[in-house]
Amino acid sequence: MKKLRGQNVTDKILDTAERLFYHQGYNLTGINQVIAEADIAKASLYKHFESKADLMVAYIERFRGEWFENLQTWVDKAKDPKQKLLSIFDHLSERQQFREYRGCPFIKANTEAGQSEPRVLAEIQRMKLQLKSFIVKLVSGSEHKKLLSDKELSEMIFLLLEGGVTAAAVFKTADDLQAAKGIIEKFL
Repeated sequence: MKKLRGQNVTDKILDTAERLFYHQGYNLTGINQVIAEADIAKASLYKHFESKADLMVAYIERFRGEWFENLQTWVDKAKDPKQKLLSIFDHLSERQQFREYRGCPFIKANTEAGQSEPRVLAEIQRMKLQLKSFIVKLVSGSEHKKLLSDKELSEMIFLLLEGGVTAAAVFKTADDLQAAKGIIEKFL
């Protein structure tokens, strides 16, 4: 079980929801299970979150912030601008291994709740647009070979990352993410 981030009730609820939504899915996770596993009173949950959808949105918002903090820390370890860009693939490979190749938490949330909950979809779109923006900044500073425009290379990297994570979930290996990294390296 994941170590709780803090002692407050909101953290307990979100930690529990994060684990359950990721491992068993939004649709299979009931509010009563969250309450029981977070070891809180029902009133405590509803004091912080009016609905299951509100809980999902809060989980995604918090997770998105942590996800980008971790990505930035990982990328900052590289000194060379091209290596910073390539390190995204390594980071996602490591994250997939850590998550036992269960795929992208944001795509999983979108699959289950994005169609029926517009706020969930909006938050997931915000995350993916933030990732695109993050890639664009790294590409523009990479002094790549200019075989593609910055925009084209950024889109290619984004799509290869997304496809690599999906392939990791299907094949239970990060090999495709590393193959995608090798392809991008040729453009740098």
